[in-house]
Amino acid sequence: MNPENQVQLLELPEIKLVGLYVTSSFKGHLPERVEEMKREFHKRKGEIRNVIRPERYISPSFSSEVLFTYLICMEVEDLSDVPEGMIGFMIPPHRYAKVKSKDDPYQVIHDYLDANGQQNDRRALSLEIYRFENPVWPDEAEVLIPLH
Repeated sequence: MNPENQVQLLELPEIKLVGLYVTSSFKGHLPERVEEMKREFHKRKGEIRNVIRPERYISPSFSSEVLFTYLICMEVEDLSDVPEGMIGFMIPPHRYAKVKSKDDPYQVIHDYLDANGQQNDRRALSLEIYRFENPVWPDEAEVLIPLH
């Protein structure tokens, strides 16, 4: 196994996030909608107050059989000041499987979970963490999948 594909299990405390989102159907999905939302976020990220880690952003995602939602957010100390047109929300504490990989990180984690008799929590948000200085997918993204 490639050492860069080493899956880590960890627990994260509650996370408060503020940012933008797009929801789309899988059928007829337009990737340019996600790119447009990312451009808008980069223009407006300075409006987000009480940022905890200004060097990075977090992209939670959620999918069902027909829809998916993708967000781009900054972690904040509190949700008292959410800029107009943005969303503020809290992710409760969770256990996650985490990997950083040049291969498909989601596949690496799912293979690990299958091999170890574990399951992801499909009701919770997966997270992609990027550094502003080098936001390259998949090479530089940390991917976290919530566990049951």
